[in-house]
Amino acid sequence: MADLERQKPDIDEWLHWAQVVIDRLTTCVHTYVKPPHEDIFMRESELQQKNFQTVDLLRRIHALIDESERPSDTVEELEQHGERVIAGLSLLFAETLKHLPQLSTDMQKLMKSPWHSKCSTRLAEELFRGPLGNELEGIGSGHPEHGRLPGVLQTLLERERSEGARTARKTAGEPQRQFNELTRRWNERNNERLRSGGGIN
Repeated sequence: MADLERQKPDIDEWLHWAQVVIDRLTTCVHTYVKPPHEDIFMRESELQQKNFQTVDLLRRIHALIDESERPSDTVEELEQHGERVIAGLSLLFAETLKHLPQLSTDMQKLMKSPWHSKCSTRLAEELFRGPLGNELEGIGSGHPEHGRLPGVLQTLLERERSEGARTARKTAGEPQRQFNELTRRWNERNNERLRSGGGIN
């Protein structure tokens, strides 16, 4: 564990947590667009503004990992591209961390659900406590000190700022294949979501 904490996260780890972030933020977008309880009041202008901010984050993550931007020739190009993606995700994850406390507060209100226990619905359970009870993937309170996804993102950024080396790729073919497959799956899963979420055209 100590060795892992001294190593910078590799591109696969960044892409994994990008997918988790996109899944949780997509739930927030849909909740802002169509609040599940009519008796919970939030001004329409406020809902629209917060939804716009969340959609903007989703779009920028998607643009950063867009398949059309990937190199396809050499390991060196692949590694350079990976570093650019990581640098961009570092900025976007830091921005996400700033928004998560308010997102959690809003979602608790709109879903009528606490973040810590006895969530009101399966969707709330997945948002706050992670899918299938994987708490590292739930947004929790939105504050890193309470763990879950905010804590993971903060640790990821701290590891990126560390003096450790990034895990080296062993062969030319394998990292290229893995990166291609990861980004292909990411794009297939999220292109339609980003077009449909919150009325995106």
